[in-house]
Amino acid sequence: MKQRERMNQMPSFASKTAEKHYYEREASEKEFLEWYAQQELPVYEKPSLTVDIVIMCYNKEEDQLKTLLIKRKTHPFRNSWALPGGFVHSDESTGLSVIRETKEETGVTISSRNIEQLHTFSTPNRDPRGWVVTVSYLSFIGEESLRAGDDAKEVRWFNMERHGEQLKLTNDEVTIQLNLNTSESTGPDTLAFDHSEIIVKAFNRVTNKMEHEPKVLQVLGADFTITEARKVFAKFSGVDYRSIDHSNFKKAMLQYFEEIGERPVGIGRPSKIYRLKESVGEEM
Repeated sequence: MKQRERMNQMPSFASKTAEKHYYEREASEKEFLEWYAQQELPVYEKPSLTVDIVIMCYNKEEDQLKTLLIKRKTHPFRNSWALPGGFVHSDESTGLSVIRETKEETGVTISSRNIEQLHTFSTPNRDPRGWVVTVSYLSFIGEESLRAGDDAKEVRWFNMERHGEQLKLTNDEVTIQLNLNTSESTGPDTLAFDHSEIIVKAFNRVTNKMEHEPKVLQVLGADFTITEARKVFAKFSGVDYRSIDHSNFKKAMLQYFEEIGERPVGIGRPSKIYRLKESVGEEM
């Protein structure tokens, strides 16, 4: 009743254009919102919103770069391998959603410091269930034990190996091969949805940024040697780490590192150990 009375008291206008101008530019925000609620507005379809995350780790003993995939328990793409992720709740940001989904589906705990937003994928028909837009994330962690949950039937660490312009993901009998230029999947096994595009986007992002934003070295844990850092960089370049000159690499990267001590490495002098400067862990 009160709202109707207020609407009756609203001023009259010579035209709809004049009315629109008044409420958008001259009235108070409260008056504008009351007026706006009464307008006949176009009805737009609304997409569903999801998150997906590319999680990378590095096993020092195996000298192996890895990424985390789940086997889907339900349709669509039931029994296909996919990235961890899911639908965003109305009371959470995409960042909080991807942290929650990762924990629910894989048992892995990540924090806001370990994630960065990668890209928004919105191609029509990317999801057979309807109009679904996904915000993808990238995370670098140490290798952790896994526990499948929620929509995940299985969860595994897949080895990531670059061979020229091909990226191969393998775990036991499963082989997924992706073209780093086209995102085309050419191996015997394929990924759900457009997750091949998301993984290729993530891998290329790291490759193109690591020399000036080496956040990827978070995969080495709290500290690392120059040689360990060279090995990680080599995985993304697809080369033997020994082809990356130790002295030149150290000179270029020390601006991002803090020296924190030494570590025995068998015979000979101990190796200096470093950690990433705090600024490198910030959102970039």
